[in-house]
Amino acid sequence: MKGVDLEGIRVISCDVFDTLLRRNATAEPGRVRHVAERAAAMLLRERGLLVSKEALWRARRNVQHLAYRALDMADPTGEVTFDALVQGMALSLGFGPAEAQVLARAEIEVERTQLAPNTSLLTWLTRRASEGIRIIAVSDTWHTAATIRGLLDDLAEGHPIAKVYTSADLGATKRTAAIFPKVADAEKVPAGAFLHIGDDAQADERMARSAGLRPHRIFPPRLVILERRLDAARARLARKMPER
Repeated sequence: MKGVDLEGIRVISCDVFDTLLRRNATAEPGRVRHVAERAAAMLLRERGLLVSKEALWRARRNVQHLAYRALDMADPTGEVTFDALVQGMALSLGFGPAEAQVLARAEIEVERTQLAPNTSLLTWLTRRASEGIRIIAVSDTWHTAATIRGLLDDLAEGHPIAKVYTSADLGATKRTAAIFPKVADAEKVPAGAFLHIGDDAQADERMARSAGLRPHRIFPPRLVILERRLDAARARLARKMPER
């Protein structure tokens, strides 16, 4: 974080995934399959239900696809919520509320195994907090702020994040820049007094700048990016190969 201009900055807002908490080398298709495997095991153990991981994976993929298509038509600046996703999966599988809760817990358990704190950034932020700069998190995610707060508390004990804002809670995203004015209003601080840190060129850099914030982009380690691309390629190949 050398060379970051903090002149006039009163609030530092940080992206969460791959910024405050870094994902491992598992690409998104692999992560979803891990969630399906965990959910299948938990449903059998806790509810006595034998459900294949493939059925769970397909339900998740289909519901997520339909949810975002509907959102694009109804509210392009909004966000799909995790609760809606889980309820949609449960409905498609003929599950009740208890099974839906298992699906939700499986997702969070997998998140905990695949995330790790960005210790160098968190150390830098802690120093800035000691200097009187307020530190917050702003995430494009279907999770609520309470869920993100729980992940931060569990995985980055002693973190300096004073407040968490998510697109699911606010119904606005970074990728459209709509969330930034809402956060600035909530913080009662002008956009020009924010430094926003994140890994995404569009959401965290271009959109933050367009909303009047001062952006600073960080990058996941190159080896992790390469390993994710390989993991995603393996997943695509596996879908094309016939089952034996």
